[in-house]
Amino acid sequence: MGGKSSSPKTPDYAGAATATAQGNLDAARAASAANRVNQNTPYGSLTYSQTPTYGADGKLNPDAGWQANYNLSPTGQKLLDASNNSSLGLADLQQGALNNTQSSLSKPFDYSSVGDVQNAAESAITSRLDPQWTQNKQQMDAQLANQGIMPGSEAYNNQMRTFNQGKNDAYQQAVLAGIQTMPQTYQMASSLRSQPLNELNAIRSGSQVQNPTFQSVPQQATTSGANQLGAMQAAYGSNLNASNASNAASNGMMGGLFNLGGSIVGAAGNSGGFSNLFSDRRLKSNIRLIGKRGKHQWYRYTIFGRQEEGVMAQEVLEINPNAVSMHPSGYYQVNYGALE
Repeated sequence: MGGKSSSPKTPDYAGAATATAQGNLDAARAASAANRVNQNTPYGSLTYSQTPTYGADGKLNPDAGWQANYNLSPTGQKLLDASNNSSLGLADLQQGALNNTQSSLSKPFDYSSVGDVQNAAESAITSRLDPQWTQNKQQMDAQLANQGIMPGSEAYNNQMRTFNQGKNDAYQQAVLAGIQTMPQTYQMASSLRSQPLNELNAIRSGSQVQNPTFQSVPQQATTSGANQLGAMQAAYGSNLNASNASNAASNGMMGGLFNLGGSIVGAAGNSGGFSNLFSDRRLKSNIRLIGKRGKHQWYRYTIFGRQEEGVMAQEVLEINPNAVSMHPSGYYQVNYGALE
């Protein structure tokens, strides 16, 4: 048998570790040296220098004492100064915007301007309505007097009721016109309150200042209601003249007035007594469907200040056009006797 083989020599782990560390250090030094490249541009230069530094063993430390030196050209220096001045100015501006924002948001939202604008809009419209309705009242009084209709009579009171309803509608439109200014006024007041915050955010973020936008309020009609009154008077006067002619033997004027008032009564139970009755939807208000008569919907409504029942001429026109006629005033009449 052969002799024993000798054990392998123990590796030099310490030497290997030292060599590895030295290799890593050399690589780091090479990378650092590669990064320390002097640069020259139109705006300035970047150079590197080293102040000798020695270790405890008295040897030069090649990795210590390095510094980067920046030298700006005149143009580069001006650009740097301008950039610094701009930053300082923005800082001051931002502080001012912050103060304005704190001042604005520290106060409760002021809603008074909303009501003020509404009242101003309403007043502007009513200032035009007042003289128009005064003139309309004078014209109506003169017309009724010429027809022999005196204050205190039922005919006069009926006409006054119609007149006052038209006047009330016109002034209600003025109120609604004022109310419709409120959303835009509120939006404007809210935008003005938040504008300092918007400006502060633009300064901080570099975005554009957002200008408030407002939706235009549709132009409101400022009619005095004279057209409505004219239509009512035309319908009233035409029926009055017709009834005067047919009832001359029994005080035709007053009889005609009562005929007008009666003819507007919903013809549910009186249709046989009248031929053509005003039944135009445009003359009615407070309309409510209560049932059906034959082929036609039957409604309860207010017309000329009285609550009545009947059909809507516009609906009858689609089903039974022969039962509908046009009054000279431009409003539809229905022959209830011809309804199916």
